[in-house]
Amino acid sequence: MLKNKKMKQVKIFLLAVSIGIISWNCEKRRNFEDSISSKLNIISALSGNETEASIDDLQGVIDLVLPPRSDASTVTLTIEAPSGVEIMPPSGTVVDLTSTIEVTASVDGNTRTYQLFTRVLPNQIAFLGESATFEELLATADDDVIVAAQWVADNYAADFVYLDAAQVSFEDLESVNVVVFYYDQVGTSDLPIVFTEGTAKSSFIQYMVEGGKMLLGGMATSYAETIGRDQSGLLTIRGNGDGFDLDATWGIDGGVNFVSSKLNHPIYTFNEGLIEFDNQGFIPIMDPGFREDHNNLWDAASLLNPGHELGQFNEFENLFGGVVLAVWSGVSDECCPGIIEFLPVDPYTGTIICIGVGGMEWNMNDGRPNIYAGNIRGVYKNAIDYLQTK
Repeated sequence: MLKNKKMKQVKIFLLAVSIGIISWNCEKRRNFEDSISSKLNIISALSGNETEASIDDLQGVIDLVLPPRSDASTVTLTIEAPSGVEIMPPSGTVVDLTSTIEVTASVDGNTRTYQLFTRVLPNQIAFLGESATFEELLATADDDVIVAAQWVADNYAADFVYLDAAQVSFEDLESVNVVVFYYDQVGTSDLPIVFTEGTAKSSFIQYMVEGGKMLLGGMATSYAETIGRDQSGLLTIRGNGDGFDLDATWGIDGGVNFVSSKLNHPIYTFNEGLIEFDNQGFIPIMDPGFREDHNNLWDAASLLNPGHELGQFNEFENLFGGVVLAVWSGVSDECCPGIIEFLPVDPYTGTIICIGVGGMEWNMNDGRPNIYAGNIRGVYKNAIDYLQTK
């Protein structure tokens, strides 16, 4: 009985000590909070020449990535901070960012220092082919490859470079902002070995790991698998036949029948007025006549329950980091992605857009002018220009 009484007294004592410690800590914390300034010496936002930077307050690092051809030696800083915080250099100052500078935020005698790192994006837009020179490519490649390559060269003339897959190295890619790789042929959907083995493959793996950007079109969509970024295993709907005549207009759907519409994505909106829609909200891409119908699509049927269920596109994004941007128009379920943006996923810090819809054909084999060619080129241009900014 005495033992139990003593144990009870010990418990009461320990409880009292605990309450005292908690009270002391609360009082100490309250006193500590009383001494903190009501203003935080942080930088809320920073931009250089109207380009927004990313800010890591914990590490004290600001990363500013300027558009291609920017002059880093004369950059106007726009800086935001809580009221009462003094920023040095002040907002509106023109600074030389060719090397790292310090930016400080001070209030009530306390100063936080940030390191501002700046880089200018490379300006080159490259077209990847299997010929030794661009001239040889234009003379010998598939008709759709020729038209696509010439379009890229014409639209990005000042920044255009050609890459021979047999010779390309990672060092060549370091000065490239976006690589455009479009491939087409009749009889097989497999890419030639020059792309899928050896130096080209290893160079593009490193390029994507280190933040490269690629636009893959036609049969080249499979290159995302080759270099390891697309690990879905779902790129199984492929066509490579001779083609046929059809009295119908083909189009793509960017979200009319999606659970989560993507019609506000930059491939449709980056350059205003490039894309025209029909009265159903679809984007027509090919008028009646001959077509090759070389699809390179993903079959998403297996992602949820059996059948093609709505919501499978969101599941594709959850599983594989790929945002589905388009299917064939009129497809009422989320069965078969035709345009996908593969977002950065460790260890790949770069971005890939794949355009595999068979109707996105660059040249009409019957010689007619496709009245919807502008939409095909508009999607490609929006994609390239969007990727340039990333």
